[in-house]
Amino acid sequence: MKKELTKTGAYWLSFLFSILLFLIVCWSAAFQDTTAYWVESLGYFLLTYICIDEFSKRKSDVNPWMIGFAVILGQMVFQIPIRAVDFWGSYGSLMIAVSCILATILAVFCYKDKRPYTFILSYVVMSLFNSCMADMWSKYVLG
Repeated sequence: MKKELTKTGAYWLSFLFSILLFLIVCWSAAFQDTTAYWVESLGYFLLTYICIDEFSKRKSDVNPWMIGFAVILGQMVFQIPIRAVDFWGSYGSLMIAVSCILATILAVFCYKDKRPYTFILSYVVMSLFNSCMADMWSKYVLG
């Protein structure tokens, strides 16, 4: 007998998948270039989009914004305590977290709109953030 997915179950699974993804990709922050921005933000974009798509197929009234919120919370579970304990030690990676939040929000927009220009615009925004903002942030932190 197969158990039916509930909305709460979809949100919890999104939250848990987000924690798992963070544990898988956190290694990328060791690099001093834009690798971490791209690895983590693309990972969170794909995770959010896939979670919304798959859970919406199983439960039609799943709110995409709540899935996105669950993904953001899952990513922040480890980051908030680390930043609270050692803010200045984790200050350099702050924009990586912002990049992941941005990617999650863009994934929700892409899912809701599903037009090619939304994906193109999202890619442009992520590209600018992950290159220009990463470079400016690196110069600010190191400089």
